Amino acid sequence: MKLGKYLLIPWFTLALYTVLSVCFGTAGIVPYRILLNERQKILENLDRLQTINRELEGTMEALLYDSEMIRIKARELGYGEREERFARIVGLPSGRPTELRPGTIRTAVQPLPSGKSYRTISFCFGLLLFALFLAGDLLLKKDSPQHHKENITTSTCP
Repeated sequence: MKLGKYLLIPWFTLALYTVLSVCFGTAGIVPYRILLNERQKILENLDRLQTINRELEGTMEALLYDSEMIRIKARELGYGEREERFARIVGLPSGRPTELRPGTIRTAVQPLPSGKSYRTISFCFGLLLFALFLAGDLLLKKDSPQHHKENITTSTCP
């Protein structure tokens, strides 16, 4: 059974690589959750953009058919009719509406590295396990009492 444990090393390496790939790989569980969060953010942004679009369509319809609305918007932009005079009162907020915000620009997160790093990590852990098994066997071989008896009996033979 001493050599049987060395057969566990490739299986351990393969199992570690599989677990790392399933959890953290390019199509793994963690990147999938990150993509779901990004998708949710994009859907929320899409809802905000649709709301802004409905507001702008309402304003556009009002400007197409309502002459009073055109006058109001023109005055907000600083235009007026002939012989109109404007009085500016200092200290009050401006009559101009705030700038329209077209929505949040969303960018995707950077993808995680490919599985090559997981191969390297798995291989290194496999080598470490091999070294531990080998060191354990060498230390047990040197410290075993049978080894000492064999050395004593062979040295006393004529």
